[in-house]
Amino acid sequence: MDEIYMQTLMELAKILQKKYNCMSEIFRLTEEAAQALGRDDKVSVQMILGMRGEEMDRIRECDKNVGLFRDGMPPELADWLSEALEGKLPVTEDPYGKEGAVILRIAANTRSVWERTMVVDRRMNMRLSGKDSFYTDK
Repeated sequence: MDEIYMQTLMELAKILQKKYNCMSEIFRLTEEAAQALGRDDKVSVQMILGMRGEEMDRIRECDKNVGLFRDGMPPELADWLSEALEGKLPVTEDPYGKEGAVILRIAANTRSVWERTMVVDRRMNMRLSGKDSFYTDK
């Protein structure tokens, strides 16, 4: 693989690592909000949800940057990246060397944190909204 693509993949890995860090912070904040909700501490819940929104903005920025990189890639590499980020590739598959393996690992870790966050968020949302919850019938 060309040196330029290896460098591109490493830059992507840095962006994806930043996204993972933001997602981990969202998970922590979601758990903290659920605990505050359990104490009926509405002020803390609102503050924490605001902080969580800021992290979500950072994730959107990361996603935008990944999209810009992907748009400039050869189609085969762009397709691989899309599949990697969607979890369609096994973590052990690394056709793009060490750099590709790093991206696969970060993507898998990010999905794992996102799934754990959704469990806590669903529980919290159902408690707040009951039958009007965003998660009803989902």
